[in-house]
Amino acid sequence: MSENPVRFAVAMRMGRAALGLNQQEFADLLDVSKSTIARTETLEMAMRADTLMAMLRVLRERGVEIDLLGDDERISINVNASALQQALARLEDEEQRRSDRRKSRSPSSKS
Repeated sequence: MSENPVRFAVAMRMGRAALGLNQQEFADLLDVSKSTIARTETLEMAMRADTLMAMLRVLRERGVEIDLLGDDERISINVNASALQQALARLEDEEQRRSDRRKSRSPSSKS
């Protein structure tokens, strides 16, 4: 799979972003380490065939389809409405944010 490392890295990042997942969450879904995701996305390692197949399966199951083979000039991504709604919910969830990015609550707003 080493002939297309840039295409696979971009596809991984695009798919992960479409789902609103961080590297660890995506790694858990693919049953690989976070460092595998990070190293693949930064071209430090080529994506293994089994990881590619797992990625495409996980994305498809969640409403994201990526076409890596149709055109050498581009990568196509299709995200269905359900996947967009799930991503929106994750992005709006304050608990999913890093602690330094969460909106602070004023003492009077706590119940």
